[in-house]
Amino acid sequence: MRAMESATLNPTSRPAEKPIVRFGQSSDLSKTVEVHKAAFPNSFLTVLGDRFLHELYVGFLRDKTSIYLVAEEKGRQLGLVVGTTEPQDFFKRLLIRRWFAFLCAGFTGLLKNPARVAKRFLFALVYRGETPPGLNGATLLSSIGVIPAHGGRGFGALLIERFCQEAASRGSASVYLLTDREGNDAVNLFYLKCGFSLDSHVERQKRRTMNRYVRPIGNLACAKSNPAPRLHSQCLTSVANSPREQAE
Repeated sequence: MRAMESATLNPTSRPAEKPIVRFGQSSDLSKTVEVHKAAFPNSFLTVLGDRFLHELYVGFLRDKTSIYLVAEEKGRQLGLVVGTTEPQDFFKRLLIRRWFAFLCAGFTGLLKNPARVAKRFLFALVYRGETPPGLNGATLLSSIGVIPAHGGRGFGALLIERFCQEAASRGSASVYLLTDREGNDAVNLFYLKCGFSLDSHVERQKRRTMNRYVRPIGNLACAKSNPAPRLHSQCLTSVANSPREQAE
């Protein structure tokens, strides 16, 4: 993947004690796994284990179309957001390049719950990001999470803003995401507060309805040169794209 440096995402002039958002690196992977487990303790991906999560984030790290950002404070990683500017091609490449690694990493989970794990793997084979019809070139925000102990400090909103700025700098006109419609009011409200609008619904297995949100970002194309937005304590930050996690 390209060099992960940005004057805006990781400014050298900013005091170390202040929260920053920067591009993820290989040295961040183990910490990202820990953040994921803390943010999504009961998710399907977490159940598959550390090795599987590591392989997943390696896939995001190494693909040229991906956006992998981490939020940290005093050198400690507290949050993450990942996505891709080319959802359909990204997930196809991910399976082709790393199918054996995923299979090996998820083998223990497969033995513990073969029916559930096999169904998820089959879903992954056909998953291409569920891009809204007619919205070509949109960037998918695949997953975002913050360690619960640090929720309510605005890290989630800051991660989204940085993610949208990076997507805009790569030529995307919009960012979209999917999250559960039912039993997920706080997360849905969070995305609305972050500038997303409800675009449509997606029906998945077991009568699971997903809300698909879209945010135009064309006006952020030059925003990377602007100062970082302030952290707002009232913003919900311990969020995933759904209670069961969108990436499952």
